[in-house]
Amino acid sequence: MTGTPFIRHPREMAPLAKFLAMLGFIAAAYLTEDLRSIALLILIEGLVALASGAFRAFRLTLVALLFGALTLCLFQVFTIDAGRTVFHAIPFARVGAVTDVGLWSCALLSLRMIASVGSIPLMLSLTSQTQVVSLVSGTFRLPGAYSIMLVTALRFIPTFGDRMRQVLQAEAARGYNTETGNPLRKVGMILRLSLPLLVSCARDVDTLSLSIETRGFDPRSTARPRVVPVTVGDLVLLSLCFATQAAAVVAGHIL
Repeated sequence: MTGTPFIRHPREMAPLAKFLAMLGFIAAAYLTEDLRSIALLILIEGLVALASGAFRAFRLTLVALLFGALTLCLFQVFTIDAGRTVFHAIPFARVGAVTDVGLWSCALLSLRMIASVGSIPLMLSLTSQTQVVSLVSGTFRLPGAYSIMLVTALRFIPTFGDRMRQVLQAEAARGYNTETGNPLRKVGMILRLSLPLLVSCARDVDTLSLSIETRGFDPRSTARPRVVPVTVGDLVLLSLCFATQAAAVVAGHIL
């Protein structure tokens, strides 16, 4: 008979260990100002996602964060006038000066945002809803209503994307052109399609609330879910994760 493995798959690890690892990534991203160290943290997160089979979700998150970071940089880089001017957005008019301090500050802010925020969906993609409930209500002893709200919100993230694709496919089948390269027209198209999307999601929320009520959920209940214990193997992986994060921070101060 095969026993429980010493080193468990990240999806089977105790949620508390994964939560602490996530906090470690967030803390390490803000304990160093070296761009190479923060980029190394992002690479480590990618390797963890690849090794645990969650790279697709991490890749989508990374693309979204890169787009957000680029948008944030475009708004901020022209407001920093400290340092030496590297170039102008409009060279012949010498308008929109971009300095070396501005570039460095925007790069630091962007990498920190990607490294810290990217660790959250990575942890959630490796944590089942049962483990989330165990962590929130079992380990942290929060009321069960908070667990239901959190799990419901996490559940509706992929559901919202699926509903959006269904609405786009339905409109395309009726002859509406949903493919466009014009960003302004894209925004207008999304606004027009938001009403059927909201109606569909509201119907799902109503169905889910009835389902929860019929299963006897009581927000005043004091019953607690089973706590998933942290094993020795989880501590070994967590220690290895902390050591890697600390090495990245120390390397940033030395280099």
